[in-house]
Amino acid sequence: PPGPAGPDEERTQVVVVGATFPAGLSETLAKFTDVDRFVTLSTQSLHRLPPHVQQKFVRLKGRDKLPELLQLLKERPSSAGAVLIFCNSASTVNWLGYILDDHRIKHLRLQGQMSAAARAGIFASFQKGDVSVLVCTDLASRGLDTSSVQLVVNYDFPDTLQDYLHRAGRVGRVGSKAPGAVVSFVTHRWDVDLVRKIETAARKRTGLPGMDSINKPSPNAR
Repeated sequence: PPGPAGPDEERTQVVVVGATFPAGLSETLAKFTDVDRFVTLSTQSLHRLPPHVQQKFVRLKGRDKLPELLQLLKERPSSAGAVLIFCNSASTVNWLGYILDDHRIKHLRLQGQMSAAARAGIFASFQKGDVSVLVCTDLASRGLDTSSVQLVVNYDFPDTLQDYLHRAGRVGRVGSKAPGAVVSFVTHRWDVDLVRKIETAARKRTGLPGMDSINKPSPNAR
């Protein structure tokens, strides 16, 4: 927010934009700016799954994830739009990439162990449509324009509802040619509780639980 400034002083404005504003964000922001002066603008869509995007959950054993993914990719027509495949670690991204190479499935990989310049070049190539499959970590779930993506595959189910929401937000974006879909492989029993919450929120068109809107910092936050 702009502060008082004289005629020769510069004004600084801080703008924070996100699909989620989790509890604790204000405490972080309060370390370098005056949160009390923020003006909060939000919509009813905050913390909600896009209603036009299909959410599909596939319950299967871990050893069946790879065959399921390969079948999905090989049966998908080339005209069906781009695909994001999310993994929970860089090592899984690299391993899965080697497997796709073996099956001659053209793809790109994006994960945090790469340099920032390399990541930027890879995503720019993906955006241009040079390659329609991107295997990635959650690095690609936030702040990137993915209007060409029509399918998100959660090869690894995300650890939190926040991560799921950001991944799901990669499809059905403004400028997309189709609503898109999210397909999630569910292999662990501890993922089932998150799946139930997601299914309930999608069915009732309500926000995902446990994600509070931006809040005032506690007195000792500074």
